[in-house]
Amino acid sequence: MKLFYCDCKVYDIIIIEGDCMNLEEKNEVKAWYDNPRFITNIVTVLLFGILVYSQSISSRSNLVGWDLFRNIMNVNLLYVIILLYFVLIRFKVGKKYFNYLNLFLILLYFFVTMTSFLSIISSFNIVLFLRFLISIILLLQMFHTFLRGTISWKEFRLERSPFNEIKAGSYFTMVFVLSTLDLVINLITSGEFSGVVLTLFISLYYIFFSRYVYLYSNYLDSIDKDKDNKGNFDEVREKIVVNINESINGEKIDKIVDSTKDKIDDFVDNTRDKLDDMIDNMAEKIEETEKTEEVSDEEVTVVKKKKKKKKKKTTDNGGEE
Repeated sequence: MKLFYCDCKVYDIIIIEGDCMNLEEKNEVKAWYDNPRFITNIVTVLLFGILVYSQSISSRSNLVGWDLFRNIMNVNLLYVIILLYFVLIRFKVGKKYFNYLNLFLILLYFFVTMTSFLSIISSFNIVLFLRFLISIILLLQMFHTFLRGTISWKEFRLERSPFNEIKAGSYFTMVFVLSTLDLVINLITSGEFSGVVLTLFISLYYIFFSRYVYLYSNYLDSIDKDKDNKGNFDEVREKIVVNINESINGEKIDKIVDSTKDKIDDFVDNTRDKLDDMIDNMAEKIEETEKTEEVSDEEVTVVKKKKKKKKKKTTDNGGEE
C-alpha cells in the first residue's frame, strides 16, 4: 500500500505538500511548527533578514565599494550558502541533487565547527562557546538525518552510531535551549540595538533550521527509511563493566603491581650502580689529590733545605771575609 498519492521522491514532502500528503493526514490540519513548507519559508526569510540587516550595519561603517562587499561576504558567507541551498531545493535541479546538497551542507557545518573551535582557543568567550555547541549539535543532527536512506548510511554502518540513541526531538530541544541562552546573554551584554536584532535573527535561524532537519527526520520515519537504528552505547557499557570486573578480580591489578615492582627494582638497581660509580670516582679523585699534596709537601721541604744550605754557605763566606 502506497503512502502517497503520487510517486514523489524523498525530498518532495519537505517542499511540496498538496497531493503528496499522507493519506491518514490529508484531512488533518498541522500545527505551524510541524508544517515543513512553512518552516522552510521562515528559514529562508530569516536568512534573507540576516544578510540585509548585516549589510545595513556594515553600510554605517567607513567601508565603501568592494571593501564593503568583501566584508559582508566574509562575515555572512555561511548564510549566503545556506540561503542558496533553500532556494535550490525549491527547483527541479535542487530536488534532483538533494542528497548531494545535504552532503555539502554537512561538510560546510563541519568546517564551521572547526572554525568555532579555533576561535574559542584564540579568545574564549561564552557566546562563542555557545555557538560552538550549537554548531556541533546541528552537525550531528544533520549527519544522522540527511545520510539516512543513502548508500553511505549502510556502507559506514551508521545505524550502529552511538548518537542514534539521541532522539531527533532531543537535538531540536538542545538547539532551542542553547539558542535562547545565547539570545539572553547578548541582550544583557550588548550595548547596541542593532546587535540585539541581528542576534535575534541568528538565534531564530538556529531554532527553525534545527526544526527543518527534525521534520525531515520524522518524514524518513514515516516512510521507514533506516528507521530502526540502535546505538552501541550498550556495547561500550559492557566493555567498561568487564574491565571493572577484571580489575576487581585482581587480574589486571596483579599485572599492574608486578609491572610496577619490576620498574621500581630496575630503578633502584640503576640508582645503586650510579651511586657506586660516583663513590669510586670521588675516591679516586681524593687519592689523586692526596698524592698531589704529598708531592707538593716533599717539594716544599726540599726547597726549604736548599735555601737553608745556601743561606748557611753565604754566612760562612761572609765570616771568612
